[in-house]
Amino acid sequence: MQRSAQEHQARLHQLYSAALDLLDRQNREPDRWEEECLSYALGAMACGLYPAAEVELAAFSRPVAERPHDEVSLLEKKPSRFTKEMLRHGLDYVMQRNRETQTHNEAMPMPVAGHLAVRTFLGASL
Repeated sequence: MQRSAQEHQARLHQLYSAALDLLDRQNREPDRWEEECLSYALGAMACGLYPAAEVELAAFSRPVAERPHDEVSLLEKKPSRFTKEMLRHGLDYVMQRNRETQTHNEAMPMPVAGHLAVRTFLGASL
């Protein structure tokens, strides 16, 4: 794998972990918007879609007032699915798998994706 791809992955793993750490410092679980963004980011990373994960992590940090009201209202009607602990476990799995992949020197493609593309790909029902 190219060095820049590895650095990009490492940076996104750090951003994802920082998002969970922020929730820890605030002593709370993610709200439905945050949970959705983090779960899609995790799914994207697991599929090697790191640019898509970056889009979702940016959406995670979007201020409440800037979140699309129609999406938020749809999400609030759905039950929570993932806790911080579950999301952190998923990140650990993705990071371990990436270490194993890098050990075998297998390249992963870096496709371009947007917020809507990620949600469509991962089967969001928004």
